[in-house]
Amino acid sequence: MSTTTARTELLHEASMTICGRREGKTEACTSCLRKADAAVRLATGPGPNTSLTPRIADIICGSAGDPCGDCWEKATTLLLELRR
Repeated sequence: MSTTTARTELLHEASMTICGRREGKTEACTSCLRKADAAVRLATGPGPNTSLTPRIADIICGSAGDPCGDCWEKATTLLLELRR
């Protein structure tokens, strides 16, 4: 598998987590795809760790430092998925 293919698949899975997985849903919205790119870059950078959860939750929620509970859960799930 090429690096580009692997990155595309990773972004797809991350964007689906951010957008919210539902039965029959196969694609995330454009906004969540952009958020996934930022979150993946942050989470997979040098020395990723769980202290990044608040920053990733803020990216997902679009809040100014006060992400909602749903976005905290999505950030946690995303970090766990990326750590496999």
